[in-house]
Amino acid sequence: MMKTRKYVAILMIVLLSLQLGTLFTEATVSKTVSKSNTIKTSITVNPGIIKSREEVNVLVNISASAGAFLTEQGKITVTIPKEIVYNINDFNTKMIIPAPFKLDRIDKDAKDYVLLFSVDTDMIGANDAFTGTFQIKFGAPILKVGDEHADTQNFTVEYAGDKQQASVNIQREHKLILPIFDKWYKGDFDENGIANLNTTSPEENRFQLVVNYRGIDLKDVKVADTLPEGTTLITATKRTSVTGDSMVKDNIRIMKVTGFDDEGTAITYKYVTDEFQDKIAYDKANNSFSVDFGDIGADETYFVEYALAIDNLNFGTPKNRANFTASNSPTIEKEVAVQAITHYGTSYILNKSVDKTSLNHDENELNYTLKLELLDGDAIPAGTVITDPLSAKMISPEIAAYDTSKFDIKLEDNKLLITTLKNIQKGEVAEWHFKVNVRSLQMGEELSNQAFLTLPNNVIYSNSVSTRKYDGRIQIKKVDNLGQPVQGAHYEIVNDKKELVFEGRTNAEGLLISKALKLGNYTVTETEAPVGYILDSTPYYVVVSDADTVPIILGTENKLRSGTVALTKIDAENQQLLLEGATFELQDGEGKVLFTELVTDAAGEIVVSGLMPGSYQFIETEAPKGYTLDGTPVTFDIELGENNVAVRVSKQNSREARLVPGDSEPSVTPLHPPMEAPKSPVEHPIQNVVEVPVDRVVKVVSDVEKLPKTGDLPASRTIAFGLGLATLGLAVLIRRKKG
Repeated sequence: MMKTRKYVAILMIVLLSLQLGTLFTEATVSKTVSKSNTIKTSITVNPGIIKSREEVNVLVNISASAGAFLTEQGKITVTIPKEIVYNINDFNTKMIIPAPFKLDRIDKDAKDYVLLFSVDTDMIGANDAFTGTFQIKFGAPILKVGDEHADTQNFTVEYAGDKQQASVNIQREHKLILPIFDKWYKGDFDENGIANLNTTSPEENRFQLVVNYRGIDLKDVKVADTLPEGTTLITATKRTSVTGDSMVKDNIRIMKVTGFDDEGTAITYKYVTDEFQDKIAYDKANNSFSVDFGDIGADETYFVEYALAIDNLNFGTPKNRANFTASNSPTIEKEVAVQAITHYGTSYILNKSVDKTSLNHDENELNYTLKLELLDGDAIPAGTVITDPLSAKMISPEIAAYDTSKFDIKLEDNKLLITTLKNIQKGEVAEWHFKVNVRSLQMGEELSNQAFLTLPNNVIYSNSVSTRKYDGRIQIKKVDNLGQPVQGAHYEIVNDKKELVFEGRTNAEGLLISKALKLGNYTVTETEAPVGYILDSTPYYVVVSDADTVPIILGTENKLRSGTVALTKIDAENQQLLLEGATFELQDGEGKVLFTELVTDAAGEIVVSGLMPGSYQFIETEAPKGYTLDGTPVTFDIELGENNVAVRVSKQNSREARLVPGDSEPSVTPLHPPMEAPKSPVEHPIQNVVEVPVDRVVKVVSDVEKLPKTGDLPASRTIAFGLGLATLGLAVLIRRKKG
């Protein structure tokens, strides 16, 4: 028994070692090289040259791959030369700061304004690649030849240990020439002098028609403006510093200059739209308007102000043309080329997800999702390209349905390329789904990859999504207490919610392999034992994890139902006679001695319990006193089954008998002379009783089938023996009298 248990334990250790060995040889494959999550900064100043009294737009970009914002990085510090800022209030009124950025404060030192911004990193998930741009806008001062402004202006940004600088030259004017008529755009321009129209905050796309800045007498003045196709006339943001009635007529306001500085630059204004409301005309069909000023005096300067909204993001770079006519002045035409911009004052994220971080034994498909989402500010620009390199183990990619008018998706060189064809506005989430087959992924292998977004100054990577292949099966190995496989044991497997997830019976090899189970905790219980075995209802707790690369091996044991044998020792001639004191040994079917010194009790029985199914034999090693030893084996079988009733066998023994001394057969001395028998009985008194010693042993064999108790004699033998003794005594008596 102990040896059997030892063999079972050794078997379990070997199986467990094989499983652990597989675990240690696991490999990670097709894993994209982890990219740096370093935060990068950039600063750009538009236009590339700062001109007198023009708008300056400083663009600050912060970008990083997923995971970079998990720790606090401090403040974003931007420095702007003080001498190039005409009015510090522009920082508050013209700045465009989308979330997660926020202007905390403005400091200054001897040379620069120092603007400090914070980042709300709670808006950036751990799996989000992030890029955000905010813009600082201000008007430049008058730049004249011979003034003290530095020829080159230096702007810096510093964040998370990365410091960048942008240097821009200034352009001076020899003499400030005030125009009779001009058209100004109060937004920013690109390096080619094209006005950038904001698509998110169109009310900031402010245009001004400047009338009589030179300050002369003009007659019959009329101005007209034809707007670019694909734009709509809207109202510009009201200026809080301007007094007067801020009413609007056809989305137009008119301001009158009320004060100039020493250089002749307008510094204060008043709204006078109400004075010209009947002089403003809007032609919707031609997308144009006009204002009839009539006569204008030398002390009158006017600004006609409006804004443009973008109807068509892909309208190119059309020109916005305005005309001035007066009876005493030549006709003047001014134009400004415009374009839609979507990448200023915006923040958005890219992330990737997979439907399964663990792939079970019988699973081969993975579903991926890429998401590009605008957090705040302007739209995500058309033309944005997302690249998702696919592993060689990802085969047969299937791209889910998508809007082909908004996106272009193609597979090149095992890379998924997604290009936005239109701007992605706030509140619009762009998601793309695709499915791949990974049937070549081996147990224990991990598949990882990540997408990336190429920016002008950085390449930012999404989170790396990983999937690990595991074997979620449970293998039950059922053996009996002799180490033999047990067929037909019924098992149930339930999850941690007590739900039955699998049931089955062991096969001829004693094995039962479950279906592939999800990750989690399970309980395995035997609910029915095969015939002849004792049910082991012990619950076994098993944890299925993604570290499992082969079926979890659960070794259990069913004890065979044991049997009992009862041997009865009887007299060979009287089977009712039960013999005590016979000694036996018990052997198995191959003659191996299992028990010795088994002695029949007073009832003539030996009872042996706990015998496993099989063949056995009793061998008599010592007969009861007075009986002949018989070494013939008494064979029997313990059958596989319930074994509730003992197997009964019997063993007969022949008895040894004692005879009188002398010949083997007793004899009687004949009488001399012969005596006739009396005609009538003659009584002769017995004077002496002679005891006949008996010391010779004889074997007595009887065919009587009745089983008397030990020590009893058959009645016939008793009578015959008595008659013999009487006859012998009579003969001796006669001889004595004769003599």
